[in-house]
Amino acid sequence: MQVQRGGAAAGGSSNSREPPLVVALNCLEDVGMEEDGLSGVALVEHVGLNRLGDGRIESASAVLLHSLAFLPRAAQRRLQPWQLILCLGSSDRAVDTALAADLGLHLVHVDTSRAEEVADTIMALILGLLRRTHALVKHGFSSSGWLGSIQPLCRGMRRCRGLVLGIVGRSASACCLATRSLAFQISVLYFDLKE
Repeated sequence: MQVQRGGAAAGGSSNSREPPLVVALNCLEDVGMEEDGLSGVALVEHVGLNRLGDGRIESASAVLLHSLAFLPRAAQRRLQPWQLILCLGSSDRAVDTALAADLGLHLVHVDTSRAEEVADTIMALILGLLRRTHALVKHGFSSSGWLGSIQPLCRGMRRCRGLVLGIVGRSASACCLATRSLAFQISVLYFDLKE
């Protein structure tokens, strides 16, 4: 059994090879940021469940997905043992890990050790938007005598108390974010996807 990866012709020079393919399987519909970050290193493509038969999953070097257990069996069978499967925030790691072992796949949970950092970053972005930091910074750079003219920009600032934060999924980073938002008296609603 011969596996052809990346679309390179057998016997071709290494300079004519295409970069490896990274497939976002039924997640990350807009892969623009990933394409920019991996430009020249890898090709990134979104593949929805309606495109299972076009062979892109089988030719990928790495596959990004939310949860292996939530994929239909037809999609699970297309994953190959030599591929790197990156699970982005699974709600039940034990189930995904056991399923990957049964299928002989190499599965890595991305947010395993970074849940605290992800929650800190998200909370900082939320607070920055509520306090209109982006508008204040832009205004501060555009004028030299900005201390007197900052008052009108501060009128749109919001308090955190009483706001509601909706979180999709129950990953470790989602739980850390919920803990942090409760400290600011923000109510938290969880949405757990049933697929």
